[in-house]
Order: sequence, then C-alpha cells, then structure tokens
Amino acid sequence: MRRRLLAAALLLALPLLVSGCLAAAAGAAGGGLYFTTRGVGQVVEGGFGPVTDATRTAFSTLGVEYKGQKDSDDGKNREIWGKSGDDDVTVDLEERTDVATKVEVSVKTGAVTWDKDMARKILEEIRKNRQG
Repeated sequence: MRRRLLAAALLLALPLLVSGCLAAAAGAAGGGLYFTTRGVGQVVEGGFGPVTDATRTAFSTLGVEYKGQKDSDDGKNREIWGKSGDDDVTVDLEERTDVATKVEVSVKTGAVTWDKDMARKILEEIRKNRQG
C-alpha cells in the first residue's frame, strides 16, 4: 500500500518536475521573451556592462530621456530610469553570468497602467544594441 501511494505521488509530481526543469533550461539558455504584470523580460546575451550601454543607447534611439540609475547587491543588479513623454520607463538588469544579463523593462503610463508594447520595443532595441 505504501509503495502504491509513493508511486502515485511520483506520477502526480512528474509533470511539475519536468516543467520546472524545462523552464530552468530555457532561462539558462537565454530563454524567450516573457511578460510580467508590468512589462517584459528576457535573459539576453551580453555582459552586464555592454547591456547597460545598450540600454542607454536604446533610450537615446527611442527618445527616452535618461534620468538615472541605482546599483544594488554589490553591483550585480542595476535599475535604470527614464522618461518618455509623461511615461516612466524602468529597466532592471541582473547579472547572470559574464555573458548573460536578465533584463526586465516596464513603461508606466498611469497610476495602475503599463505599456507592454513600448516595453517590448525598448527590450528589442537593447538586444539589437548590445555587444558581446
């Protein structure tokens, strides 16, 4: 009886374990674009410095006024702010490896509204401008 319960529990847990492994593999390999409640994100190819530079270039290209940045976690996380008209733009960078950086972009348009299309454009521009 105990073996049957254990076997049943393993069978029920198997899809969760497999999906978790697939998600981890996708994240480790650079993964695809994903949506957050406020914007978009992706682990992009490129070190922390080049992706930071690519973010500032993307701001310039898309007419986003750079407003500043703040580092945390001993410089492994960086938040970059900008303005696009009345909209607040935030890019969160997290160093993953020497050649991969997690990027999340949000564009706040109101008290509780965000422009995910503009966030995606900014992320695409960051990816386009990054250098190794």
